[in-house]
Amino acid sequence: MNIILNKKKINFFTILVIILLSLLPTLANATIVTMFKPLGFIAAAIADGITTVEVITPNGTTIHNYSLRPLDIMKIKNSDFVILIGNNAEPIFLKKIIDHLKKKYIELISKKRIKSLLICNSKCFIDKKKQKNTLQNNYQINNISYDMHIWLSPEIALESATIIHNMLITIMPKKKILIEKNFKKFKRSLLALDNTIRNNFVSIKQKKYFIFHDAYKYFETYYKLHPVGYFKKYPGIQTGARSLYEIRNQLIDKKAICIFTEPQFNADIIDVIIRGTKVHKGFLDPLGVTIPLSKDSYLKFLLQLSNQYVRCLKIPQGIK
Repeated sequence: MNIILNKKKINFFTILVIILLSLLPTLANATIVTMFKPLGFIAAAIADGITTVEVITPNGTTIHNYSLRPLDIMKIKNSDFVILIGNNAEPIFLKKIIDHLKKKYIELISKKRIKSLLICNSKCFIDKKKQKNTLQNNYQINNISYDMHIWLSPEIALESATIIHNMLITIMPKKKILIEKNFKKFKRSLLALDNTIRNNFVSIKQKKYFIFHDAYKYFETYYKLHPVGYFKKYPGIQTGARSLYEIRNQLIDKKAICIFTEPQFNADIIDVIIRGTKVHKGFLDPLGVTIPLSKDSYLKFLLQLSNQYVRCLKIPQGIK
């Protein structure tokens, strides 16, 4: 069943489902719920031994084409609280459901510390130091498009963990000691891993590469990596010879040594594009598809992603 927000009317059957679910008894074992698996990773570290974490979106499914199901609403109903990125990163109707069920929630990008770390999708067209306090300027600021892949920033991950930690203590004050212990362990482990990744990246910082999906700004900015482009049109089965030729020329002209693909894209087409060049094919997983939820899953996710960069960018040029 699709749950869709219409500005003028809301599907009657959708409302009926919500009302019926709201009448069902709450399960004894409540959870933390999110739609993004990497946010679930962070939550699992702080909630270890306290409560469980549920990720609504099934493995291998992108948020862009996912429709909420009655089972998802049940998970929200039985939750301690819901973790949202906010700014419509989740399906529009999700917030309506949360409000209807009167569930607590966190909207991460509304938090001051996280808001200060956000990156624009395109060049910010406003110099905030020069703006005047006018309605027009406020409107423009509020309509800047930000990159919502915030879990790829170790800084924002730590801020998110802090926010989850605070919410858990508010809801479960008797578990404060364990919550504090989990948070301190997560912070300590994340800082140690950050140093490891930085050391591993020393030899690849100046290497140039292409990505399929412009989703890695936070990770690349934080670790000072150098992507030289991404494909606005994903190469696929119906990609014409001319488009493939243009992509190939981009790789050669910009002296990229690696092109990264992702689980949801057709990796075979990459072999056609790079055939006869010195460009290597790499693989990036921005969602941790193969990583199960556990107290260490966010650390495993960051380490896996960093190793995927290193694996392709460290190959000597000319070697396949």
